[in-house]
Amino acid sequence: MQDELKKLLKAKPFVPFTIVMSDGTHITVKHPENAWLLKHWIYLTTDGGETSEHLYLLHVNCLQCKESEAA
Repeated sequence: MQDELKKLLKAKPFVPFTIVMSDGTHITVKHPENAWLLKHWIYLTTDGGETSEHLYLLHVNCLQCKESEAA
């Protein structure tokens, strides 16, 4: 999962994507500067920096990216 996240975060141009967690939570990454990817965790800021999310990569179910934007 880390490799897929790294690829999405470094994409040029960047395309926002959604992380779906094992509990059903959806978190949208709107800009690569809002994410800090580590070996087992990804840290995200949301709502203009008002809140933050600390996500354990083992609980990431899938990454969703709109097909029309990815092309």
